[in-house]
This record gives sequence, C-alpha cells and structure tokens, in this order.
Amino acid sequence: MQIDFVLKNTHTKGSDIKEFLEDKTRKIEKYFDGKLHAKWTISYEHEEHISHLHVTGNHIELFGEAKEHNLYTSIEEAIDKVERQLVKQKEILKDHHRT
Repeated sequence: MQIDFVLKNTHTKGSDIKEFLEDKTRKIEKYFDGKLHAKWTISYEHEEHISHLHVTGNHIELFGEAKEHNLYTSIEEAIDKVERQLVKQKEILKDHHRT
C-alpha cells in the first residue's frame, strides 16, 4: 500500500496528520487484493477543511471529497464515501457473476 499526501494552505503539522491518514486508509485496504495507491490532498479554504482522497488499485479508480470545519471529521467523511463506493462496486461484481 502506498499513501501520498499533500497539505495545501493548512495550519497543521504534517507529522501529526500523517499517522491519522495512514490509520484511516488502512480501513479500505481490506477491499483490495493487490496494490493500493491512495493520494490525500488536504487544504483549507474559506474557513473549511477540504479532504480529497483518490484511490486506485485492482483496476478501480475512486474519489471521495468532504468539506467540514473540523479537519478530522472531513477526513473521516472522505474515507466513508470511498468505502461506500467500494462496497457498491464489490456488490456489482458479485451480482454480475451470479447469473
């Protein structure tokens, strides 16, 4: 699993947020059999934290974005959006093979 992260215009330290991002990204690792590449972009605009997650792996490309006043809440919402997409994708593949 490869995790990249970019902090834009934020007031937080990268070392503090890096551990939290790695922990939350491990939550979706169970859905991938092979390689997983996750790219986080955290920015602060108009008094809101914007968390953008781009995940690629197993021929799947997913995006999740959330805007919140709290940084950690926005990260959790972005990972939840990607996880919902993964569950839906896996159900589609499973139902497709049941004909």
